[in-house]
Amino acid sequence: MPRYGRLRQEEVDEKSSPTDLVTIADREAEIFLTPRLRDLIDGEVIGEEACAEDPDILRRATAPVAWTIDPVDGTGNFVKGNDRFCCMVALLDSGRPVRSWIYVPLQARLYMAMAGHGAIVQEADGQRQNLRLTPRDWHTDDMTGSANILAVAEPRRDIIRERLRNLPGRWFAGSSGIMGTEIASGRQHFMLHSQCTPWDHAPVDLLCREAGAHAAMIDDDAAFNADYARAFMIAPDRQTWKSLRDRIWR
Repeated sequence: MPRYGRLRQEEVDEKSSPTDLVTIADREAEIFLTPRLRDLIDGEVIGEEACAEDPDILRRATAPVAWTIDPVDGTGNFVKGNDRFCCMVALLDSGRPVRSWIYVPLQARLYMAMAGHGAIVQEADGQRQNLRLTPRDWHTDDMTGSANILAVAEPRRDIIRERLRNLPGRWFAGSSGIMGTEIASGRQHFMLHSQCTPWDHAPVDLLCREAGAHAAMIDDDAAFNADYARAFMIAPDRQTWKSLRDRIWR
């Protein structure tokens, strides 16, 4: 947080594109977290910035025990002084998330999930609230959410983009972690990403599923695994997930 709103130009770099940014805050936060997570439970650490430097690290994501780190999710927002950014950590068992934490510093809120034990949000004063979505009959026109389809090849991308434009409700968070907390809290309803990464989606997958949403790989409804780099989608329940997939993807 001491870097927020105080970044110098030389402390911000591009990675794969002008919109794919990394800052000194990303790098230093990941360096800080990596040994401390290993001290808690020894295993592989799959950090976003470490993988950017050495892509071979990604192959270790399905190890018996692994951590994922997204030190600043929503780096573009962080750089611009936008408040939609967070820090995400997940613990994986052979590629499947079993614990996750998403911390939203400007809200001082920590979202947590444990496989089979639900999802909660903890406020700055220590008060905790269970996160559980209220069942309802959804129509895709009633839903708000976001989609990132940059990994879809043309001309299919144009087709999907046009279908998305016909959805009445769209909200671009610029952070998968923020979107996950919004879905788990019932304020937003869907998220589609055309390419998974362990650090972006393992924490979000577990948080949303434990809150009652349906999260799966969009092509075959398979459960998320850190080994996958395919399209992934979350919706309030399985039936709604299928309806949204039919409307957007197929």
